[in-house]
Amino acid sequence: MNERKSITKELIEIMRKSQIINQLNITPKDVRIGVFYTGVALSTGHAGMSYTPVQEIPEAVCCPRSHAKMPQSGNLLNFSVYDLMEYALDDNVLKAAVGVATINALSAILLEDDESPYKPSAYGNALDLIQITGEDTVVMVGAFPPFIKRIQEITKKLFVIEKNPRSVGKGENIEIEPEAHVQELIPKADILIITGVTLVNHTLEPILGLARNARDIVVVGPTASVYPEPLFKRGVTVLGGVQVTDASKMIHLIGEAGSGYDFFEQCAEKIVIRNNKK
Repeated sequence: MNERKSITKELIEIMRKSQIINQLNITPKDVRIGVFYTGVALSTGHAGMSYTPVQEIPEAVCCPRSHAKMPQSGNLLNFSVYDLMEYALDDNVLKAAVGVATINALSAILLEDDESPYKPSAYGNALDLIQITGEDTVVMVGAFPPFIKRIQEITKKLFVIEKNPRSVGKGENIEIEPEAHVQELIPKADILIITGVTLVNHTLEPILGLARNARDIVVVGPTASVYPEPLFKRGVTVLGGVQVTDASKMIHLIGEAGSGYDFFEQCAEKIVIRNNKK
């Protein structure tokens, strides 16, 4: 098994083996690849989203190279949900975003089942479920500006690793660490906070492999709305994702370059699941 993709493969296997999913005869109702987010709505009314990492596509130009990134454009609704899930394994991040959004939509079905062992521990901010002290070293993979300010009020030892430094506003008093410092910083973390986008670019698995000393590992963001089991098995203690409450509105917002603020105001709520076995 490809170690970079074993979490994704395990998620796909869970969905394929689920009796609940298999008996519903689910089909994709809408697929939307927006500027900031990608969304998949299902025939059941469930939906999932994923960050669209456009900045990771060097060939994002018109037209032949861009076409090669999504050669099935216009035909995605003819795919089965199982085929769309497999896109999550692709090295092409546009396809991977569609795949992860599909997994998130199917995960919503499993999570609402009465017999699911994973229920929301809280609705709102994932940081509310962990304790950070002034002595803790906090490493953040992917910048979360709302988290940065809150953590800086508690500890001075915050390190933010971010591929795109422009995602952090000029008003944020934080020095961005280069991606090359991942192997140096993550083993030092008492608290590790990871963006769900790592599921799309296949970096979550190796990051978790470095987190030897972390007391809490938080994977967070709309992209992290997956069934928790494969992440919890690998040491994640808190999963902070979203629950889409209006699939049609979500798809509409994505098509109009909607961002997290738009979703939380109109069609989604933050959910947080704590690994009670940790």
